[in-house]
Amino acid sequence: MFTRDYIMRQIHQLIQVLLQVLFRKQQEEPEQAQSILNEGLRTAFKMDLDGLCALNQTEVIALVSPSGAFHPALAVALADLLREAATFEAAERAYWLYQAAIDKNATLSLPAFEWCEDYRRAV
Repeated sequence: MFTRDYIMRQIHQLIQVLLQVLFRKQQEEPEQAQSILNEGLRTAFKMDLDGLCALNQTEVIALVSPSGAFHPALAVALADLLREAATFEAAERAYWLYQAAIDKNATLSLPAFEWCEDYRRAV
């Protein structure tokens, strides 16, 4: 019960950060968007974007697997946020998370699924 509540809070937190990042980008404030993204990652995962992008695939999947159980919804929320970072390293990690979620039969939004298809063709 505690783990589920914690994960739901993390998902909610990542969605709130994503909304703030998207708003700042819409307002043409990319530096502010990056700052919000980094702060959100620090709060949720105790690392900024550079730290997260330094992780390998196994380590990234472990971030969304508290107590050893993979949580597809948390993976998708983090992947959605990483897509907004607009770096190759962040995109690669977003792709890993989406693929892991798909492998667990999670549902992705159509834009996320199409992004995965575009990413796969591009690399």
